[in-house]
This record gives sequence, C-alpha cells and structure tokens, in this order.
Amino acid sequence: MIKPRKFLLTFDVEDFINPNAISALHRILEILQKYKLKAIFFITGHMAEKISNYPQIIEMLRNREVGYHSSSHSVHPIIPEYTDVKVYKKAYEISIQRETSHISPLTGKPEKEGGIHFLQDLFHPKKIRAFRAPGMCWTPPHLEALNSLGIKYDFSTNLTFSGPVLFKGITFYPYTVTQQWNGTTYDYECLLSSILRHEVTVFDLHPTLLVNQIEWDSVYYKGNPKTLSTAPRRPAKETAFLFNKFEILIKRINFLRKAKLIETNALFNTSNKKLNTNKEQVNRCYETSMQWSRKRFNYNPKFIRNHFYEFFNRVTSR
Repeated sequence: MIKPRKFLLTFDVEDFINPNAISALHRILEILQKYKLKAIFFITGHMAEKISNYPQIIEMLRNREVGYHSSSHSVHPIIPEYTDVKVYKKAYEISIQRETSHISPLTGKPEKEGGIHFLQDLFHPKKIRAFRAPGMCWTPPHLEALNSLGIKYDFSTNLTFSGPVLFKGITFYPYTVTQQWNGTTYDYECLLSSILRHEVTVFDLHPTLLVNQIEWDSVYYKGNPKTLSTAPRRPAKETAFLFNKFEILIKRINFLRKAKLIETNALFNTSNKKLNTNKEQVNRCYETSMQWSRKRFNYNPKFIRNHFYEFFNRVTSR
C-alpha cells in the first residue's frame, strides 16, 4: 500500500491595512470548515491586533494551527535590516525586543508589548510554535531569538527539499510550492508534481490577493509611509471568480485526502532527520533568503552572511 504524502495548506495573514482582507480571511475559513480541511495560518503581530476585534474569526481560528509571521512584516526596519549588525548576539537581542513589541506602522519603532506575546495571549492556551519569515527572508540570530520564545518549527528556508530536518532545536520544513493560485492547468501540474516528489508539500496563499489587485505592503517598498493607503480592490466579479477557483482547489485537495493519497493533518512533529549541509549549501540558503530584501526593498546586508556562517559553524569548514 502506498503511504500517503503529507500536504500542508498554509496562509499568510498579514494585511492589516485593507478592511477587505478580514472578509477574505473569513471566507477562506468558511470554505475550509465546509470541507473539514486543516490549515496553518501564519499571523503577524499587527494582524493579530486587528483580528482581536473579530470574535467570530478568532473562534474559527482556534480550530486551526496558528503560526507566527513576525511582529510587523514590511515596516522598516525589516528583519534583515535590524539584524544586519556585526555582533551576532546583538542581532539576537534586537530581535527579542522587536518580536515582543507592537511596532509603529509609520515609524517602525517599538511602542509597547505586542508581537508574539499578543498572538500567544489571543489564542491562549494554544501554543504558537511555528514561524514563517516575511518574504521567506529569515536570518539566523532572529530565528534563534524566536526559538527562545517558543518557536520550534520554521517554514522559511530552502534547507531541505522533501521532508523536515532538525538543527539546533528547530525543525525546518521544505520551501513552499507556490504563493499565488490562478487555478490553471499549469498550477495543478506543479502541485501534483510536488506531491509526487516530496515527502511534505507546503502550499502557501495570501488571502489579501483574492480581494486586492496589488500587494498590500507596496506602500513600504520605498520606506515607511507618512500615512497608510489602501490597495485598489478587485472588481466584485473577479473576486467571486477567484474564490470559486479557490473552492475548486479545496474540493480537489479534499478528494485526494479522502482517497488517502495525501494527509492534510497540520499537527507538527519534531523531525528525527538531522541537517547535513556544507558551505556551498549555506551560501545558497543565504542568497535565497535575501532575495525579498533585495528585490522588494533594495537592501543588501553587510553582516548577515557571517551570521549564517556562525549559525552553521559545524558545517561551514567542509
């Protein structure tokens, strides 16, 4: 008998600016509930504060796995900016401060307690154990800081191709397959190919893109704005069409689950497989991790490559 492949459906809940992002999240939760599918929702500190005003959404999320998506996502300084200091320990300390704080969306300064603490309090007694970095742009001192705050599972790196691996007390999951879904034949071919080739397939979607024409955080591409402006909405018919395609996708995933070809249980297990890598792979991981920072924000770090070497100090001499 063929062992079913594991399929993890995930969502990045990060758009705290556009009001329709809440309605998109609510609709997705309703569809998942209709087909009884599990999913992981990675929520930012800003978005946690916003959804705290929506008790129905909070209640629906209590039946899902909730992960962390950083305190402020695209507000400057972003993760590679504030961890780009020479001393690794200093980058770690800065990360602790920012990830346990509410960050001003205009100045980027910590103002009060928030971040992962707010998310943990909002869903208590559920434990927040998983993390995905904005833009998959992670840095080692930042991740180790989150590890000390309870994060045990990371969904940000390309350290593993097929299944989760363990390193320094953190289980790293494979890179996501896609971050946008158009429901084309090509999309389904890519999805099926991933399921066949990988022990674990991680599928990622952004609710805000179902209702808005552009990325919500484009207001931050050239620095922190003076005011928060909303994105242009999609026409109602276009949004309805995209949600219809999304529901068709969920129906097909549900079919594969019922046929026992995939497992969609979102519960985490610490991997027994140890990470085995070398300096070339560490460099490749660093380059992949910094793509979002460079392409979206034109920021090229000075010290973070050395942080990667320090984090992987047992393998970089090979």
